[in-house]
Amino acid sequence: MNHTITRLKCWSLTAGLLFVLGVQTTDALAKTPWNSLSPKQQELLEPMRNDWNNMTPAQQERWLHVGKKYENEAPERQNIMRERVSTWRELTPQEKAAARENYKALREKQQGEKNSSWNSYQTLRPEEREGYQERSRGRGR
Repeated sequence: MNHTITRLKCWSLTAGLLFVLGVQTTDALAKTPWNSLSPKQQELLEPMRNDWNNMTPAQQERWLHVGKKYENEAPERQNIMRERVSTWRELTPQEKAAARENYKALREKQQGEKNSSWNSYQTLRPEEREGYQERSRGRGR
C-alpha cells in the first residue's frame, strides 16, 4: 500500500515537471515577428518574408540560427548563403525532404570517418602518435 502511494506521488511529480517544462519549451519557441529580426537577418531571409508568419516557431528558430551565423560571415560567404536561401525557398516539399535526408546521411558519414580516424589514431604506438602530433603542429603554423 505504502509503495503504491509513493509510486503515485512520483508519477504526479514527474507529470507536473513535464507540464512545466512543456510550457517553458512552448514559450521559448514562441513565434518571432519579422520586424524583430536584425537587418542582416532580414536581408538573408527576405525570400521567406511572405511565409515567415506561417512558419512554426521551430522552423523560425532554425532560420534565426542560420541568420545569426550569416551576420558574422564574410561578404562572399553571405552572398552564397543568400543564394542558398533563395534556392531553398523554391524547392518543393519533396525536394526539401530529400535534401534533409542527404544532409543527414552526409553528417553521419562524416561522423563515421571521424570515428574511424580516431580509432586508427588510438591504435598507434606512442612514438607514432608523438610524430603525428609534431607534424600536425607544424602544419598549424
